[in-house]
Amino acid sequence: MEINQVKISRILNPTSIDLGEYVINPFMGCEFACLFCYVRSNRVVARKNKPWGEYLDVRANAPELLEKELVNKKPKTVLLGSTTECFQPQEGKFKISRRILEILNRHKTNYVILTRSPAILDCLDLLKEGFCRQIYFSVNDYPREFKERIEPKSPGFILRDQAVNKLLEEDVPVIPYFSPVLPWISELSGVFAKFPRAKGVEFECLNFRLANIGQIIEIIALVEPALKVKYTKMLVDEKFYHQVWSEFKKYIANQAKSAGKEHNIYVHGWGDYFKNTYR
Repeated sequence: MEINQVKISRILNPTSIDLGEYVINPFMGCEFACLFCYVRSNRVVARKNKPWGEYLDVRANAPELLEKELVNKKPKTVLLGSTTECFQPQEGKFKISRRILEILNRHKTNYVILTRSPAILDCLDLLKEGFCRQIYFSVNDYPREFKERIEPKSPGFILRDQAVNKLLEEDVPVIPYFSPVLPWISELSGVFAKFPRAKGVEFECLNFRLANIGQIIEIIALVEPALKVKYTKMLVDEKFYHQVWSEFKKYIANQAKSAGKEHNIYVHGWGDYFKNTYR
């Protein structure tokens, strides 16, 4: 990993994601290097001209900027982590995200967090102060052979489940966010039972309009060649695409009913790109 400390001119940026007025990204880049990350095709990332997952820019002056910008912009709610993971390994060294949470709490500014990292528990004391409005914690489950190729550097699935349950035990508002659902790969049986304290589980299905979807299909085929035909058909056959996700919706609805849990499923429209929509 190439680690750089950089200075930026602004830390509160407007966002189209309907979870806050502004977004905070303490880093540029991400050590987890997930193959399905939509940020890979981001124009700013493309200008870096370096492989995704092999560099990290630590925005060292982010806390100082935030102190000033909160006074001027006075946001009601901000989002953390739209284009990076706020609690990736280097956060343990630099503690940029922790300092940001301290500042948001001091200014009594509400925030929402997107994460897939159990390291968020290092900030449990801050999250319990009452200004964290929601955490969307990405979980998943599929065989090791797939994880090693699709998201080799991300935290283990069991560790993520444990972190979600710890947050729930501590009454921190968190939604188990199963993402992305990979048809014929993701293990979905018993998903509601994994989080007994959660009101429900939300699901986001794989986006077949990702710029690198062809690469994703080829990687999946290295593990299970027969899936290449099915995934390719979902890519080109609209009827089949809707059929697969319709069956998935029914399966989850039945599980949710049996478990007495709520659920929400986001399926990207056929041919549509990510619309940044949450419940």
